[in-house]
Amino acid sequence: MRSLILVLLLLNALFLSAQEATNNNLSFDNSLRTESEKLLTEWMDTFLTYQCDNLHPSLNGGVLCPACARMHGRIGDAVLPLMYLADKTHKEKYLLAAKRLMAWIENVHLPNGSWMNDVHVSDWNGTTVFASIALYEALHYHGHLLDDSTRNHWKQRLIEAGEFMLATPFIYSRKREGMRNMNVNYSASATYALYAIGEMCNRPDFQKEARQIAADLKNFFTENDTFLYGEGPNISSKTKNGCLPVDLLYNVEESLPNMVYYALMAKDTDLLTLVDRSMATHLEFMLPDGAWDNSWGTRSFKWTYWGGRTSDGFMGGYYAMAAQHPEYLEAIHRNIQLLKKATSEGLLYGGMHYRVSGIAPCIHHTFGHAKAITSFLELPPLNITSSQELPRDKTYDLKYFKDIHTWLISQGPWRATFTGYDAEYKIKGTHPMGGALSMLWHTQAGPVFAATMNQYQLIEAPNMQSNNRKYIMGGTPRIEFMQNGTIYSNLDDLNTDIICDTEKNGYRFTVNTHLVDINQNAPVQGEIPVTIYYTYTRQGLEINVENCYDATYLMLPVIASPAEEVKVTPQKASINKDGGTLSITCTAGHIEVAPTDKDGRIFNPVPGFSFVPLRIIPNSSEKKIRINILFR
Repeated sequence: MRSLILVLLLLNALFLSAQEATNNNLSFDNSLRTESEKLLTEWMDTFLTYQCDNLHPSLNGGVLCPACARMHGRIGDAVLPLMYLADKTHKEKYLLAAKRLMAWIENVHLPNGSWMNDVHVSDWNGTTVFASIALYEALHYHGHLLDDSTRNHWKQRLIEAGEFMLATPFIYSRKREGMRNMNVNYSASATYALYAIGEMCNRPDFQKEARQIAADLKNFFTENDTFLYGEGPNISSKTKNGCLPVDLLYNVEESLPNMVYYALMAKDTDLLTLVDRSMATHLEFMLPDGAWDNSWGTRSFKWTYWGGRTSDGFMGGYYAMAAQHPEYLEAIHRNIQLLKKATSEGLLYGGMHYRVSGIAPCIHHTFGHAKAITSFLELPPLNITSSQELPRDKTYDLKYFKDIHTWLISQGPWRATFTGYDAEYKIKGTHPMGGALSMLWHTQAGPVFAATMNQYQLIEAPNMQSNNRKYIMGGTPRIEFMQNGTIYSNLDDLNTDIICDTEKNGYRFTVNTHLVDINQNAPVQGEIPVTIYYTYTRQGLEINVENCYDATYLMLPVIASPAEEVKVTPQKASINKDGGTLSITCTAGHIEVAPTDKDGRIFNPVPGFSFVPLRIIPNSSEKKIRINILFR
């Protein structure tokens, strides 16, 4: 009898323990959903205050952007979060707003079934892929809220969008001349769009094409690290450093999530396996504060630190795979926290220093990421435990990603990204090359350096904000000099060699590079070779340059909000951060501050930081530069 009692007590304890674990798991998931839904509601309630109530059909139901002073053609993507909130809250205002929004979208609808990106600004219609996904999910989850006439009209628009995708060669992923759009995010997302519309509207031809595109896409993953590639023109041959065109943000915020949705619907296990590995690789680049480190990607000109300017967001796709990867729940949680910090007065700003620098928020960020949060909330809850740890939380010292010729350093409180990635986009200067420190981050100080375009350009003008401040310059640390108004630096050099050596207390990168302009041209006097040494330790970073060429200098644009106190002397710069002081000490050469705006900063819209532009001039006799970066 006693043995039986002991067994029953043991079983009861195990049951209670399992029940407690289940409750804890659901508690984390419920908490994540609650905070996500709260942010979503805040965004969409503010979004509705910008919706026009006007009798003229070209305005009525449209949403005016406070930064761009126009209506973005892609505001129709907001139909999904509006329909979700209508169903969740039973408030008529959301349903009415969704209907009015879709009525306005008729202004950008074309006879071939596509939607234009913008009215009278850009007739690009490839974004029909993403608009159709939002409309499909709105109908799939919440179509029961609509009257028959409205529901049938929206479904007809979906069919027309599918027929447009079916008939449009640039959607295809195939490696054939004239048959592939330069950016793979369209092909990757078309798998889900076509398959889902085909299932909803009984169009097996759509689903057949989705399977064909998916089969082709299996050839678009790199061989070592399983990065999805194709965000750039050259996919037929690798660069000198063995690279193909990869963009972290378009992958994690559009391509990979949409391929996950397709693969799960179509039961394409081979593609799902590839995407699963790729998602894990990409997560290596999430910083501990929930930011996505796209300081090196081919399309990083649309990077905003917390995500992408016009891409959707990673939450839904990663949540769909979280049962196998509990760390994905933590990734979503941290990114939501960062999005909250970048939100003010109900709108998501395009970077962490936009608001404090007097830059208005483009409404595109709000409705795009509202759609992504909604896609996550539509999925059924998970009864799993979050890992509470991301890959970059760990102090693993060094990781090398061969396919993008990039190193991640994780020592003590410091995280750094060092890149020799040399795959270019269709326009020069979109991201740093030439052996660049593209990211330096500290657990207390936050981001210290974050790469920008080498030269700020409105590469996708309708999808980027113009800069209304006097001064603008690149934010990536670099060696440069100016001649006849042209800047020459190491950041555009395609003929750079990088050597990584292990030292007693850390790692030393030796960069043999050259100073060239944005088009890789040398100065009139000929090639100027430069050698730069970067030494990473648990204590901080040391940068050395020996034998500097005449008139060259080291440019260190240090991230600093206008609200942070900065002191600069010829030998030392200090910036007060939360919990300590970032110190930059110059032991060879001297420090000066380049011209700034009235607030003592230079603001760069990508990725949305203000910084103090420190210029380190070499010692006049020895031609040396030596600096140390510490945080105390």
